[in-house]
Amino acid sequence: MRVSGAFLIILMFLATQFLGLYVGNEYMRSIKRGELAPALPQPEKVENSFILFLYIIIVTIIILFTVRIWKGVVRGLEAFVVFFSSWFVFDFLFPFGIGMFSIGLFLALLLTIWKVLKPSILSQNVAAVISGAGVGSLLGGSLGLLPSLIFIIILSIYDFISVFITKHMVRLAKIVTEKPTAFTIAAPHKFKKPVYIPFKKTKKKVHVFQLGVGDMVIPLMFSVSLLSKFSILNSIITMIGSLIALFFLITFTIKKPQVLPALPFITLGTLSGFLLSLMIL
Repeated sequence: MRVSGAFLIILMFLATQFLGLYVGNEYMRSIKRGELAPALPQPEKVENSFILFLYIIIVTIIILFTVRIWKGVVRGLEAFVVFFSSWFVFDFLFPFGIGMFSIGLFLALLLTIWKVLKPSILSQNVAAVISGAGVGSLLGGSLGLLPSLIFIIILSIYDFISVFITKHMVRLAKIVTEKPTAFTIAAPHKFKKPVYIPFKKTKKKVHVFQLGVGDMVIPLMFSVSLLSKFSILNSIITMIGSLIALFFLITFTIKKPQVLPALPFITLGTLSGFLLSLMIL
């Protein structure tokens, strides 16, 4: 019996959360020891939430307008994100090297080359999980709890508006899913409308379930930010809340296939998990 695409999505979501939580914990420990500095100065500043949101709006506008002239902008952005975020992850997983040349740098370069030269559902998912863990742990380690809370709420509202009202997120989703980019994770699942994806050097008609990497990065960011004030158990329980919300969202989507903003639902589960962790720990 084939493994359900929905089950694979949940497994990849879990892999991203656990990997990112480990890397984020190590990153924050390095910051406390004075070995590294947070990516954002003064992590507790609430203004950081709005600055990050502004960056997201600017990048979205650039992609939507630039892609009309040069579609390679998506692939270039993908390579940039995969390389630097996976480098961040690999350096914590394999903290070895000689001088400036680390194993992490070498592995990040290999992963990026593999993803760019061999685009497939496998390279897409591997790159998405690793880079998602990198971005989420970096953001979580650079944002205090309150800025992280504000940021996740702002993004959830934005996600809802951009899907149901302005609908520009739907258009952006179509752009990044035309080819297997690392901005989403994907798994075979029988939907009524299949899409074409590169598969073993040919194009094969498959049914694919997809979830945006941002929908994994943002709850991970919040779980990691908790480590500045709470224990890793609080982060794990919060992460479980995210997972439960994703499970119900996927179940609903399978029964009634449609484009939905995943982040508001996942955020609700994330915050519920956080409140539960405060009550039991």
